[in-house]
Amino acid sequence: MRVELRIGEAVVPVELNGSAAACELAARLPQVLSMSVSSVGCCGQLPFSLPHGAADVHPGWSDGDLNYKPEGDWLALFFDDERNSARYGGQLTLGHAVGPLDALRGFSGAHEVRIEL
Repeated sequence: MRVELRIGEAVVPVELNGSAAACELAARLPQVLSMSVSSVGCCGQLPFSLPHGAADVHPGWSDGDLNYKPEGDWLALFFDDERNSARYGGQLTLGHAVGPLDALRGFSGAHEVRIEL
């Protein structure tokens, strides 16, 4: 299942992986989140929790991953620093971007991000 994250003029398509958490996210779309853009990705808090098992949670990410952090209900789209990401635990991968992420590197600060099917 494919979703889009719209940040300003940038549109990032993400292919969800079919996990219970990814399916629950898709069922609750569209959503508009306030997300902060840093040097490694965009991150914002969901207004709900996603189902997951302890075995699904892992450290780190791959550049392009859409991850959920159950501790705090954080959703993040990562576009950089994969090589150092293992130090960040508690990650649950929901999907992966299927397009270029370069446009996101030009953003900083907080933005409204629309996530839709």
